[in-house]
Amino acid sequence: MHRFTLSHWWALLFILFFPFLVMSLYSDFIRESELNSRLGWLVMLGGFAYLARHHVYPYRFLLLILVFITFSGAMDLLYAVTFGGVFTSASFEAISQSDPREIYEFLSVYASYENVMLLLLYLTISYLLLKRMLVKTSLMRKEKVLVGLAIVMFIVAIVEVQKRNRVFDTIPGFNGVAIDYLNNREGFEQSIQAREELDTQTDFSASSKDIPQTYVIIIGESMNRNHMSLYGYPRATTPMLDAVRSDLIAFENIVTPYAQTAASLRHVLTEANTDNQKDINQSVSLMGVFNKAGFETWWLSNQQPMRMPFAALAKTADHSHFISHDFHGVEVERYDGYLLPYIQEAIQAPAEKKVIFVHLMGSHLDYNNRYPPEKSVFQNRDKLQAYRPDVSDSQVSYINSYDNSIHYTDEIVGTTIADLTAVSNAAALLFFADHGEEVFDTKDFKGHGPDGVTVSMLEVPFIVWRNSAYREAFPDVDQIMANHTGQPGLLDDVFHFAQCLTQVESSLYDAQNALCSADFQPRKRIAYGQDYDTELKRKAP
Repeated sequence: MHRFTLSHWWALLFILFFPFLVMSLYSDFIRESELNSRLGWLVMLGGFAYLARHHVYPYRFLLLILVFITFSGAMDLLYAVTFGGVFTSASFEAISQSDPREIYEFLSVYASYENVMLLLLYLTISYLLLKRMLVKTSLMRKEKVLVGLAIVMFIVAIVEVQKRNRVFDTIPGFNGVAIDYLNNREGFEQSIQAREELDTQTDFSASSKDIPQTYVIIIGESMNRNHMSLYGYPRATTPMLDAVRSDLIAFENIVTPYAQTAASLRHVLTEANTDNQKDINQSVSLMGVFNKAGFETWWLSNQQPMRMPFAALAKTADHSHFISHDFHGVEVERYDGYLLPYIQEAIQAPAEKKVIFVHLMGSHLDYNNRYPPEKSVFQNRDKLQAYRPDVSDSQVSYINSYDNSIHYTDEIVGTTIADLTAVSNAAALLFFADHGEEVFDTKDFKGHGPDGVTVSMLEVPFIVWRNSAYREAFPDVDQIMANHTGQPGLLDDVFHFAQCLTQVESSLYDAQNALCSADFQPRKRIAYGQDYDTELKRKAP
């Protein structure tokens, strides 16, 4: 009995899963991969312990690994209790931008009886378990099976790391995110430098009209236009946009060729598209065009700063801010509404010509984390639409949360439009989403991605608001846009559309790819090797 209570399995269970239990209690959202990776490491370390039982150095190496895992668990526990979240790359970015004094002040402010006592409890029990840990000396059939499983898990872990090119889904908690952050940091700096050199040293021309102008380009996240009342959805999910419908040009037939944020925005925000197949790293960015054309530029974001192409674009803007820095990298309760003061400040800035990019978290999973609880509007089945009438209560809950996130994004966009109405010079706002989202619209699935892609993942909103000064300055462009709302367009033509909208004259501009040009020519719309119009659209119910 004594050997059973001191078995190494108890030490592994506690060290790996006590922090996970605390994270589950205190955090609103934990990735499913977090549990899977901890289970994998439990089997792997437990099995390998049998192999190290008679050898001093392998056994010490095992203990060293457990010490590192204990440290990781302590960090995970502290972060969850203090901030109600889990570590992300944004957390490390926030830490890296703090000096020792700021870190000391940070710790002194957030230290509490609760998090200190839980930390001491975890470290004390972990120490006692490791100190007295026993590994069974004789291997029976059961133990041999566990050794075999450990070897299998080790191979699976290596394959997953190579396939994903990251470790945070394989190594749990703090350690996984920290390793990825350190590995990627140097590559990020090099990519940022390369982007700055490309946009500034590439030989191209760009100029703007000699009048004061203000433009806001808002990029939504995971937004399916079929869930917007502006586009005919029966629920009033976009009341603020509906209220200014007469001042909007809502394009009704725009799709993205990519149902993933990074892939989509790499093409949306550069001259690369699905037709020219230009290397992203050799493609000038829209930010670079606006900078050369004489605009003062902003990049304001609620997304993580350590992701491409956002990090590079932010660095090439004249002004940039990621609100994750205001929240020490914590994603919980970091709503898009916190961007509004920064947007207002940029709109009111004295620059005569400005382009303000705003990147939202929008409707990214988990949907109910994207809006404050008091902004929950949809809570039942009223006017709900789904792939079948008898969807489960769980599915209804996801649909309601998603529609609430759409409603909250409408508030952000609507408030920004209201701020722009005070601008006397020519002003316009462009709003689109990086990709759509399947939320039990056409099948039993929620989310997005290249596998099993549906039209709901590709059909995005594409909306232009403009004031009277803009219409007077550019009446021809305004009329052409109004005439083209039903034209089939691709989101990766934003590079050209944005130049047309702002009337930038650039050697990189192609009028045939701009919906606001009389020369616009529709392109074949291919998403992951499938023709949207002849294949994907026809499959949709």
